[in-house]
Amino acid sequence: MADPCVAAAGPLVVPPPAGAALKTRFQGVDIVRGVALIGMLAANVGDDVLTADGQPSINVLTVTGRSATLFVMVAGISLAFISGGRRPVQGFARRAARTNIAVRAVLIGAIGLALAYVAEPGLGVILTYYLAFFLLAIPLIGLRPRTLVAIAGGLVAAGPLLLLAAEHWDLEAAFQPDPTLTAPFTDPIGLVLQFLLTGDYPAVTYMAYICLGLAIGRLDLTSTKVARRLLAGGLALAVAAWVTSSVLVFHLGGLQQLLAASDPGTTANQIVWNADVEESWWWLALRVHHSGTTLDMLHTIGVAAAVIGAVLLVCRLRIAQRLLRPVALAGSMTLTVYCAHAPVVAWFEARGLLEGHSLELWLGLVAGSVAFAVLWHRWRGQGPLERLVAIPADRARRAVLAAPAGAGPGPGRESEPSGRARSTATAP
Repeated sequence: MADPCVAAAGPLVVPPPAGAALKTRFQGVDIVRGVALIGMLAANVGDDVLTADGQPSINVLTVTGRSATLFVMVAGISLAFISGGRRPVQGFARRAARTNIAVRAVLIGAIGLALAYVAEPGLGVILTYYLAFFLLAIPLIGLRPRTLVAIAGGLVAAGPLLLLAAEHWDLEAAFQPDPTLTAPFTDPIGLVLQFLLTGDYPAVTYMAYICLGLAIGRLDLTSTKVARRLLAGGLALAVAAWVTSSVLVFHLGGLQQLLAASDPGTTANQIVWNADVEESWWWLALRVHHSGTTLDMLHTIGVAAAVIGAVLLVCRLRIAQRLLRPVALAGSMTLTVYCAHAPVVAWFEARGLLEGHSLELWLGLVAGSVAFAVLWHRWRGQGPLERLVAIPADRARRAVLAAPAGAGPGPGRESEPSGRARSTATAP
């Protein structure tokens, strides 16, 4: 199952003035994305959810599900950077930012549809779903952080209920394992429904992460206070959701009810760690990875916020910035790395080489990804697929800013930033 959500669509044009603090903020976001990349690689090549003796694997206890949430939240931060950072752009500049995001959405979605031809069937290519995430985010870019948090809260509450309703109505994904380039023409309605509700990464739950990322991107990410609040608040939320699930499932009868509603032979660990959607209200009490339950969402949101806060704090140290720069470079090229790792994993899976060699493959993928990012950045700068997406998106943005032809900057318009006021942060 794919974790992430992955990233990278090229440099983001941002109007705020450049400076050391701004550079630190962008590097911190790229490091967070690099951390999510490392976690995603571990989740995609690691052992099954349950080991041979029925116990949860190290992957499901650490990275599975959490790296996906982190990727999507950082994507929301990147969308905030595209649309003005702390102060959302207005007028023609907002229209230009929306155009930029729409072009990125279409191109990244097309890359995801093409990647499905060579990816391992069980991977679950998330890039395709970014088409829906980004398009749905376009009307949100002008909202205040509190409004975005409120929308995310609504999705955390309503999204799991919609997933339960889909299970009750026996709705299934139209394309399994993943949609390809023919999907928009063979069953467009089924594809939209898969994006919104029936797919591996349904927008009814994952848009909560986009909204929270947008809200975080509107904050002063150079502030120590903001970073500390993200770290402390995230940890508190993650622990509270985990403990609440444990109490409901193990002490208030949830596990027994879910076992009774499951197929014969289902074990307790399968329910707790790898259960599909069950037609039971007790399903909402689980914290199963990628399940979209309320407590799963709250737990992974907390973990992602804590990681973002911790990285922003660490990045205030110059020595940490230098040591983590390779991770930041890998994080700035996650679109390329994600697309490259998919056929590699498929090749190993087809030959039965994953089982028993997952640690070696993971270390090799991490080392190869970091080395590639460092060398490519030194020789060519922006990642290859990042450039493929960024150039048309930025041209579309400039075209909107230039209309009507010959008109200069004025009220509600934004001139092209001068110099190199571009972030190394990338949007999936």
